[in-house]
Amino acid sequence: QVQATSIDCVPSSCINSGPYFAPITEFRLDMSSPSGGQPDIDPNRCFKCRAKISLVETLMKCRCGRVHCEKHRPPEKHDCPFDWRKMQQDKVARENPQMVQSSSKIGSAREWQQQHEKYHPTSHVSRRSQQFHAIGVLVLALAILRGAWHSILGLSFLPMAQHLVAGWALGLFLGRFAAHFLLGVPVLACRYCIFSWELLANPFWCSQAEWEGLKEHLIFLLSAGKTNCLTGKLYNGPRTLNHILSTVSTRLSELNSGSSACCG
Repeated sequence: QVQATSIDCVPSSCINSGPYFAPITEFRLDMSSPSGGQPDIDPNRCFKCRAKISLVETLMKCRCGRVHCEKHRPPEKHDCPFDWRKMQQDKVARENPQMVQSSSKIGSAREWQQQHEKYHPTSHVSRRSQQFHAIGVLVLALAILRGAWHSILGLSFLPMAQHLVAGWALGLFLGRFAAHFLLGVPVLACRYCIFSWELLANPFWCSQAEWEGLKEHLIFLLSAGKTNCLTGKLYNGPRTLNHILSTVSTRLSELNSGSSACCG
């Protein structure tokens, strides 16, 4: 018994459209017509030019469910209505599932911090983007402090709410999109921070993770990008504000006393 065979002939526009559309080199056996349409009027003739085709060619159905001669078999030659691009996108999505841990499965602040660091790396490539993110966090913090001050003076919660919304919106733009518009880097995929939906799940852990991130940026700034003699003590010691300030204060005292020895 002869079984119908469908050959995937991907259009050249899909093959050359980017990294998501790799050339297809395999054939597929398909018993059904994916288009779900009615059978061809004459299965022994090319649907495009109506030329008579051989028995073997009648078995080479396109994804649109039609048969064609050798000349019109490529999808771009017979105006194929089948959505090849979507097929390739669905294939990439199936073969490359995104592994994202749910915030509800995190049981400690340390695990939350680790997830925050995963989505906010401070490598050389992403350092500028994370610096903009830190600026956005500082803007939000200043807006909250200013709103709290005006609320206390006016004995009203309205200024606090206004400053909170405005500060969060401005911080969101600076933290996620400013680096993209100014430096051309990709938009940050913020997770587990105050500019993500995880803020609603645990605002305290989000704030704590941002505080740890700000301290890392402060250490990077004080060590002149990990190039001066403060680098070892700041990065190898406890990452607390007291340790950072005491290390810098000790070094300043050494410089004032005329000591030029490195504090390494």
